[in-house]
Amino acid sequence: MDDSPVGVSHPSARPLPGVTASRDYLAIMLQSLDERRKHRVAFRRMATDMAKRYLVQMEIFRTRGLQRLENLLSDQVPPLSDAKLDEFARSVDAAQRRLRVSDKRRRELMDIVEDYTPGPDIVAYRHAAGWYPAPEDALSLQGFLASRAPEGEHGQSFRYLSPTTDLMGWVCARAAGTTWAEAVSTYLWAPIGAEHDAEVTVDREGTPRAAGGLCVVPRDLARLGLMVARGGDGVVPEWFVDDLVHNGNPETWARGDFAENMPGGRYRSYWYHPGVEPDVVMGVGIHGQMLYVDIPRQVVVAVQSSWDEPDPEHDHDDNRALCRALAAAAAGG
Repeated sequence: MDDSPVGVSHPSARPLPGVTASRDYLAIMLQSLDERRKHRVAFRRMATDMAKRYLVQMEIFRTRGLQRLENLLSDQVPPLSDAKLDEFARSVDAAQRRLRVSDKRRRELMDIVEDYTPGPDIVAYRHAAGWYPAPEDALSLQGFLASRAPEGEHGQSFRYLSPTTDLMGWVCARAAGTTWAEAVSTYLWAPIGAEHDAEVTVDREGTPRAAGGLCVVPRDLARLGLMVARGGDGVVPEWFVDDLVHNGNPETWARGDFAENMPGGRYRSYWYHPGVEPDVVMGVGIHGQMLYVDIPRQVVVAVQSSWDEPDPEHDHDDNRALCRALAAAAAGG
């Protein structure tokens, strides 16, 4: 290995068998608690360097022109022949008969798959956010956001679109003069007394995604809810919490995407109002995550979840009913 700084040592690294002071070695602690990013960058750099050195020496790769690490994975899906498609259709039909799935249920399942099969805009969004392996010419997250055009007239109906949350994260970062993650850490996470660091996904430029990918422990999620329940608790202005709790246009909601699923609801500052009891707000995730804040009862319910299927409405209904029952029970009725 050359003398370039491809890694870092770790103070707790133990002596390795067969390694002496006269031999060069590199200790990389991928699960270390300090400077984790630096160690992982060093590992990727070392792996890339080794690939450049040794792939070209292997005939099976050299003759196919696979001389770079990224060349080993294709971004093209191999086409299926008509014969393979017919074979697949027969296999699906046989599975349907074996599992006794009715034609009606099969159609319902196909509709669900079609609803959540990502179109080109979603694929481009996930490439930009770093959630899909991206081609070399893919936009960054900020590049993708800057490429979007307005859809519909502002203020006419409610429509949830994740990129608008990412855009607000970009605005917050610019206002704070730092990254969105650092702003959240400085102005929210540390002040609420979080026990553990949170982690968030980033794109290839290191831009955090504000709309999703934030990983926290349940107790810290509950602390965030308590901050809202206590009117900001000195962390955010009381007027801001009052606004998100008591405002939001029910008429706009009634003309929007989720009106049938949550009648009488509202939406304000990225929080949902279920419209069942006054002064109750929720944060909701598509795979069952929920932060339920009952301000009159001063009860917070934090739900972590990973449903296989995104946004099954009956499960969202059950989640809300469960949280409402837990809040009532915890407050004594």
